[in-house]
Amino acid sequence: MFDKWLRPQDVEQPNGLLEYQLLADEGLIEDGELVQRLGHEVMRNYLAPGELANVFDDLGAPEVAGYLRVNKFPADRKIRHGDFGEIVTGALYRRVRRWCIPLLKLRYKQTPAQAVQGTDVLAFRFRQDPPAIAVPEVKTRAYRDNRVGSEAYDSLEKVLGRLDESIHFLMAHCSNRGQVFLARRLGALLRPGAPRRVERHMLFVHDAKSWKEDIVAGLSAKVTERTELTVVKIDDLKEFVGQVYDAAETAPGNTTSTDTDNATAGTA
Repeated sequence: MFDKWLRPQDVEQPNGLLEYQLLADEGLIEDGELVQRLGHEVMRNYLAPGELANVFDDLGAPEVAGYLRVNKFPADRKIRHGDFGEIVTGALYRRVRRWCIPLLKLRYKQTPAQAVQGTDVLAFRFRQDPPAIAVPEVKTRAYRDNRVGSEAYDSLEKVLGRLDESIHFLMAHCSNRGQVFLARRLGALLRPGAPRRVERHMLFVHDAKSWKEDIVAGLSAKVTERTELTVVKIDDLKEFVGQVYDAAETAPGNTTSTDTDNATAGTA
């Protein structure tokens, strides 16, 4: 679904070390179907398999939507938009680019209002030699923001400086879930001197009307190492995110009850 929804657009590459890709909706999926399927993706990012069944005997009960609204989905628009950007990023890397995503971090938020701490998304290709780690810094904007490039650059520098902490977090949770293969692969990356290749990525989920290409030029002048920038343009982003979360709340039957955490792994 994601490869049909987000299609590459023709862009002019900036000078320097920034590689730029622009993705946008070309109308290959009906709007109603798109919203419903994204609602399911939102749901599975917040809920572990079977979580709702432990609370409700009847997953179709009207109380489910209220439970999700209070206990899972953030009401604060800024946090909701940030979560949505992370969800889109994780799905893009996992489903389209075929990276391994060991963990859906939103499941581990203690409260809906809490912003996810640490690295937004970590993606791996363990079978490459040396193993590759993609570190995408995600920014979501429903309005024009000339600072988004600079903020993303500074945030990426910070998370790269604490990369081992983020890898250890993933390793510990994979170990606790009995995912021995992933835990060992992640642990191997933490050994002193272990070979690995770290890729610098940025992903902006942006309102289509507010996006301006000069942001790319400004960011290109700032980066000093090879960096991949992906921009996802969405029409009327604020309203669209609201529709997707409404779909996630009102379709409790489409939960993650048949999903497994291993489905997050993609191609290792």
